[in-house]
Amino acid sequence: MKIKEAINRIIWKHRDSLEEFLIVIIDRMTTTGYRYIPFSCIKNADNNYIYVSNEVNEFIAIPIHRVIRIEKKNGEIVWKR
Repeated sequence: MKIKEAINRIIWKHRDSLEEFLIVIIDRMTTTGYRYIPFSCIKNADNNYIYVSNEVNEFIAIPIHRVIRIEKKNGEIVWKR
């Protein structure tokens, strides 16, 4: 399954419990090298980008190739590259 399909499936199938899911991306600006983004912040995904809203309601486009996995808050991996 492609990452876009996995993201859209979670958004539509689990729309009432999006806060239970996290998307993990590569972020070289953090000390760990990863950033965890709650699914409740994801607004859309296309073939190239994931569109995320931040604290001040601005949209940020994250390249889809930076996504390494999707997991639940309990640590269960839903999808990985």
